[in-house]
Amino acid sequence: MLRSARALVTLGLSLAPLAGAGPISPETKQEVVNRLQEVLTRQAYVGGVDFSLLRQHLQGEREMLNRATTEEMFAGALQQSLRQFGISHVGIIPPEAASGMHRSASIGIGAPVRPAPGGLRVLGVSKGSPADRAGLRAGDVITEVDGTRVTSPDALEGPIGSIARLRVRRLSGQMEEIRVQRQAVELRQASTLDELSPRTAIVRIRSFAQDYEPAEIEELFDRAFEYENLIIDLRGNGGGAVRNLMHLMGLLIPEFTPLGTPVSNRLAAAYVSETGGDPTDARAVAEWATTEKMIAGPNVFGPYPGRVAVLIDGGSASASEVTSSALRELRGSLIVGTRSAGALLVSTYVELPAGFAAQIPISDYITIKGFRPEGEGVVPDIEVSGRREDVERAAREALEK
Repeated sequence: MLRSARALVTLGLSLAPLAGAGPISPETKQEVVNRLQEVLTRQAYVGGVDFSLLRQHLQGEREMLNRATTEEMFAGALQQSLRQFGISHVGIIPPEAASGMHRSASIGIGAPVRPAPGGLRVLGVSKGSPADRAGLRAGDVITEVDGTRVTSPDALEGPIGSIARLRVRRLSGQMEEIRVQRQAVELRQASTLDELSPRTAIVRIRSFAQDYEPAEIEELFDRAFEYENLIIDLRGNGGGAVRNLMHLMGLLIPEFTPLGTPVSNRLAAAYVSETGGDPTDARAVAEWATTEKMIAGPNVFGPYPGRVAVLIDGGSASASEVTSSALRELRGSLIVGTRSAGALLVSTYVELPAGFAAQIPISDYITIKGFRPEGEGVVPDIEVSGRREDVERAAREALEK
């Protein structure tokens, strides 16, 4: 993952505007729009979107943007305009919120969250936590806390023992009310290996972000070699750093094997220069590209040799979708569970004038066999919903046949 003082590249984190209600002048609005337009046209890439038409679109949205009188209102209006243009994975962050945009929170309820369109998306739920007991699930979006629209993880804070009243949008679109008691919880969720039978083990990869520890994962795989079957559990894993998914893939398939193609603006421009083709056709660009592939990482002791199944659900996104797709395509692994999130765009954080910031998509992703998970999700070979134990049992039985 690329890191610098001014950029942070991640997989699949789509940020909505957060708090920040300061007034905003017409001059500042124009500065922000001009810079954002420049950055998107030069850096952004989304399959099927022609950024050369962005200037014309924003000019047509001038009346709506002019009606915004505060930084928060302007950020929301600008983000709405960009979504109407066809860019769903973009976040405009007003100045007060920009400094805290990368913070992941698990405050009092045991559910790490990230800002997302409409509220806070639940990235995972710690087993036995207040959120787990209340029925919160990975992929849910918390739209209100205690009757107030929520856009910041701070909304989950409160005295230990107090009750948080959450309004939640499920993956099905259904809205529900949930009451969760705030408690002291462990923030980090370590990856684990458990034996499901003498023949089969399960490795639970909680995240590809800060919870992913390569040395810890390698120790688990040392133990996994004792079993003839292995289940990789990516349920509720919302993604994270590219380097971490490459590390995991190096433990499962031969090192440096191509996994797929991140299709960027630069790659699309090279494709047009050589072929004259459509730069917005991400699949065509990926098929043409002979380099620029995402690859499995190095592995000095070779990949796990046994049969592999992968567990996914609606909370499995970005890096989890790269991983599950690659294992299916490159080693015939079974995918078990429910359809994944379909959220797989590489993005970067950029600073804008007057303290504003934006998270913009800089590349699409096409698997090595031409599948585009963005907007579609990974469909399991064996669809099983319900209790976690039932999904794990179905995967184990399929491997042990």
